[in-house]
Amino acid sequence: MSINPTDLPGRSTLVLTLPKAQPSFADAQAARRRNEVAYETTVTEKELPQQHIAWEALHDRVLVASTQMDVLAEWLFVMGGQITTTVLPWGQTVWTLHTRSWSDSERFPSVPVHVSVTVASDEPVMEEVRLAVRR
Repeated sequence: MSINPTDLPGRSTLVLTLPKAQPSFADAQAARRRNEVAYETTVTEKELPQQHIAWEALHDRVLVASTQMDVLAEWLFVMGGQITTTVLPWGQTVWTLHTRSWSDSERFPSVPVHVSVTVASDEPVMEEVRLAVRR
């Protein structure tokens, strides 16, 4: 038996969901610059790896790609967070740490930082990294 929600007793309320508004170009650029500073400050203050990486600040997050699992492990050890894995169909796995930038000021809030490394799916990964995988 199927129940139509509009047949239930009580008043029905129409809910309209709007797509998330995108910031204006100027606002996005300002937010991107703040996130660049947050990332650079975090790397400097926490002495995180600056080699074997590429990174990009967006208006709502920072994306970091590395060629070495040690970079992800260092971020995990210093900044904490959780890891997700994505198995690619050609024998590779992307390991991504979801963490935040460092901040000691409410004026400059931390921002999401996602650190990713792609490795062969059969490559051994250090236990500390494997244990941080979100289940």
